[in-house]
Amino acid sequence: MTGFFLAGVLAFGCTAPVDNIVGPSSSGFTVGVSALFGGGGLKNDGSSQATIRVEVFNGGQPVDGVAVTLTTTLGTLGSNSLTTANGAATTTLTSSTTTGLASIVATVENVSATTAVPIVSF
Repeated sequence: MTGFFLAGVLAFGCTAPVDNIVGPSSSGFTVGVSALFGGGGLKNDGSSQATIRVEVFNGGQPVDGVAVTLTTTLGTLGSNSLTTANGAATTTLTSSTTTGLASIVATVENVSATTAVPIVSF
């Protein structure tokens, strides 16, 4: 039942494509990042949120316990330091009151993957 709920959320939300999948890192990891948000972006109200998901693989297999550092150019991240479990780690991006494109960068070791979330006025 959980898989059905997740599929339903993905069908009705807006997922930014994994803009770049990078690697290998110095330990051989491949890193990707994506954002899940509704409609055409987040409202610039300082409280709307997107989910940021980072995935880390080694040879196609998910990797646990990898440290991920996140930064953003706009808005506020729920956490800027994550650790993967089952190859993934998630946090939130809370909108700012300024409109623009939030560029979120996920860094693992010596590689960085990027995604973007529009922050717009409705």
